[in-house]
Amino acid sequence: MFVGRAMTDMTTSENRSAGGAARSWAPALLTGALVAVELALISLLYINNFEFVCEDRAPKAFCGFLSLAPARAFTLFAALALVLLPHRRAALALLAEGPRGGALRWLGLNLAGFALLMSPWFFLSDASGGGTFAAAVVLWLSGAAAASAGAALALAPAATWAGLARLGGTPLFLAIPVAIAAPDLAAFAQQFWKWSPLAEMTFRASAALLQVFEPDAITIPENVALKLGEFGVRVGPQCSGIEGFALISGFTALYIAMFRRDLRFPHVLLLLPIGILLSWVLNVVRIAGLVLLGAHVSPTLAIEGFHSHAGWLMFTLLSLSLAAAAHATPFFRKDRGAAVARPAAAPLPPLAEDWNAARLIPFIAFMATALLASTFFEIPGEAYPLRFVVTLAALLFFWRLLARLDWRIDPLAAGAGVLIGLAWVATAPEPAADDPLAAALAALPLWAFAIWAVCRVIGTSLLVPVVEELLFRSYLQERLNLSARLGPVAGLLLAVGVSTALFAALHDRWIAAGLAGLVFAGFALRRGRIADAIWCHAAANAVIAGFALAAGKWSLI
Repeated sequence: MFVGRAMTDMTTSENRSAGGAARSWAPALLTGALVAVELALISLLYINNFEFVCEDRAPKAFCGFLSLAPARAFTLFAALALVLLPHRRAALALLAEGPRGGALRWLGLNLAGFALLMSPWFFLSDASGGGTFAAAVVLWLSGAAAASAGAALALAPAATWAGLARLGGTPLFLAIPVAIAAPDLAAFAQQFWKWSPLAEMTFRASAALLQVFEPDAITIPENVALKLGEFGVRVGPQCSGIEGFALISGFTALYIAMFRRDLRFPHVLLLLPIGILLSWVLNVVRIAGLVLLGAHVSPTLAIEGFHSHAGWLMFTLLSLSLAAAAHATPFFRKDRGAAVARPAAAPLPPLAEDWNAARLIPFIAFMATALLASTFFEIPGEAYPLRFVVTLAALLFFWRLLARLDWRIDPLAAGAGVLIGLAWVATAPEPAADDPLAAALAALPLWAFAIWAVCRVIGTSLLVPVVEELLFRSYLQERLNLSARLGPVAGLLLAVGVSTALFAALHDRWIAAGLAGLVFAGFALRRGRIADAIWCHAAANAVIAGFALAAGKWSLI
């Protein structure tokens, strides 16, 4: 009875005062972040460390369809956003209702589909037989279907998607197959778009941009090549950027045709040259970035990952930015006054006042910077100051919400945290003798190491406890509590057990982390104050960080 009341108090008093918004941004944020991470992992793992040549077992067209799956996701997203843009208020009103229940169940379906998608990576190779490849194809297709359905239904119920389909109408059903086929059409058309003068101009601009950052970069005009260290690329005619010109021109023409009643003519026609110019600039940036990434990070990642998908990502961002800028700029947008009556949409709460967003976005920022660090840094731990700044900014964005919590220190929670920290240090394994992070830190100048150490200690002691407790002991523990269906005890045990298991999975020493998570959960429930769990976690991390600083054993954290 006591623990059930504690959970109720936490979710109805403290959470309500901190949040207060009827509709949450949380499902969209959580689902979007999850899908982005999944697409990144699919691209990186299947491209960098997958020893299998699909064309040896299946038609080239089929293999090409599979290999361009992340690009199809980008273009499909852009097409859906474009078609629904004229109906944005009605669409937001539909999405504002959010999932009516079972969002976590649908995210579970998404994760199960992702697991199926990734499973062939572990067993498929060039030595595999035809039956093994057939099984892999079944896993890929079924996994893609499950992951897509799970993500869509976690974001909104089927009725909402049906309403969005009715809003989009015929243009939506025409845009979907075009968007899915766009990467194939672009690849096919590349052979016709080899304009040497443009390639030469792109080469010179890329070389100039590269030499701004790397004066030692070498240009080889006779081979139209750029070289930095041991890594080099040839800027052939197919790299001229004319493919991007065609894509952005087609997108812009479609946008103008669909929104012709809302746009000013001939002013809006300027979007075509603006889009082409920006597309070329982004292509130059992409080529220079490719060389920098290949020389300083990983040649394989640069050629097989960044080169393959950066162009599609830039096209998606550019196309949506053009559409958004046109709609927001009076020069391009026709002022129709009050002549057109629009149905009033339910207002969305400001993001900074959304309690669920406050519990999700800082953790997403923290994990996203971890992914960027592992992608662009040979030793990811060196990037911790960047992670510190981004995470701190995310927390400060929601500071007015977080300040409403009861932050009075609970001595019992802090004391328990100190004991957890001491136990963590006492049971820690000896660090490896060839720890690359330790070697990298030893090579830093004193001032640089001081900045890194301050960020690491403060981040570990203060930022990480806030970020992790808001997600695991507040958001997830609240969402997973099925007391209404299972009873107060069973519902609470399920919420604590699952959220603690997820927390433990983030740590290498998952048993110790799981035990600590149970203690943090207990303090969150004891008085219905998430701040008590944060102080307990902060005290534990402060002890660990202090010992790591004193002994130079950064592997502890």
